Amino acid sequence: MRSLQWRMLAMLGLVIVLAWAISIAMFAAVLGSGRANFWHEHLDRLGQTLVGSLPENLKPEASPRTAPVLPDASEPSVRGGDPGGILTAMLLNTVELAIVGLLMWWAVVASLRPLKAMSVEIGRRKAFDATPLPAERVPAELRPLIAAFNALLGRVDTAMKAEHQFIADAAHELRTPLAALHVQADVALLAGTPERKDEALRKLLDIAQRSHRLAEQLLDLARLDAGLHALSVQRIDLLELANHVVSEFAVRADDRGTRLSIDGTSCWVRCDVDEMGILIRNLIDNALRHGRADGTVEVTCGHVVRDDGMHPMLEVTDDGPGVPEHERAAIFDRFYRAQGSVVRGSGIGLSLVARIAELHEATIETGAGMGGAGLCVRVMFAPQG
Repeated sequence: MRSLQWRMLAMLGLVIVLAWAISIAMFAAVLGSGRANFWHEHLDRLGQTLVGSLPENLKPEASPRTAPVLPDASEPSVRGGDPGGILTAMLLNTVELAIVGLLMWWAVVASLRPLKAMSVEIGRRKAFDATPLPAERVPAELRPLIAAFNALLGRVDTAMKAEHQFIADAAHELRTPLAALHVQADVALLAGTPERKDEALRKLLDIAQRSHRLAEQLLDLARLDAGLHALSVQRIDLLELANHVVSEFAVRADDRGTRLSIDGTSCWVRCDVDEMGILIRNLIDNALRHGRADGTVEVTCGHVVRDDGMHPMLEVTDDGPGVPEHERAAIFDRFYRAQGSVVRGSGIGLSLVARIAELHEATIETGAGMGGAGLCVRVMFAPQG
């Protein structure tokens, strides 16, 4: 019997059964042998003892012994009080309540004993041990609490693993650019001519920019892995937000000779503005980084009609070398770099896109870019009610 409630009810029922059994036994003895029986004799003696233990000022006055008088059937019989019987009944009720209390105490202690053992086990655990607590032996009333606590342990364990993974990834990804920064700084210091110094400083600036971008992506990844999502969900126009992000890349696109354009119609979605900005930035950054230097990158907003309704969508297309069809699903994995790519990337940008799309219940579709070349990435959102 694992339920605390049923254990207490069982103990209470046991006391009631015992009380009734004793009462029935006494009643049967009276019926069988009259008032002169074992029960009556001992209860009378107990009552006299209780009366005798009272202080003198509380003892009832003794009435003189007289011959028994048969009551008149025409007059109701009036009996005086029986102090001994009253005190005996009070004592028996007290004993009965004490037995009930002891049995209830035993039921509670027996039911909560597994919790004490569980607390000892938790105290002996090492740090970061998120093994679920066993719930088989605890009372049924406490199992939802144990289940909720185990779920909390699972979430904490997931967060800790994500943090450890982030630290490992950050250390791995930052080691190379930091070493390159150190090398280029030494080259600039040892340069014999202003031209070589300027060239080393330009490389140093390029590495610093890539390191800054990598640090931003790692921090964005850590924020998403930590579950800090949907803090400021609101209804926004994707076209307006995409226009703002495209303007941020205008100078970079001009430096590469890339034509960066945006087209489409207004489409409204409910999303976190910061996260959606990260998604669009990473899509455009990926297209500029892997597209042709003198090519074209197009950003399109609009709607796609499907069987379940009209879906808002955002699409980024380039005309670079593209990605083989069998690799298109893998490029959204964390730290994956497409085979044969001549551009060194961190492998984080598109994984951020996939994570943010998942958090917004959006789907990602890939295909060939402009003129059958390059890559097209489409983020399609659920129909907006």
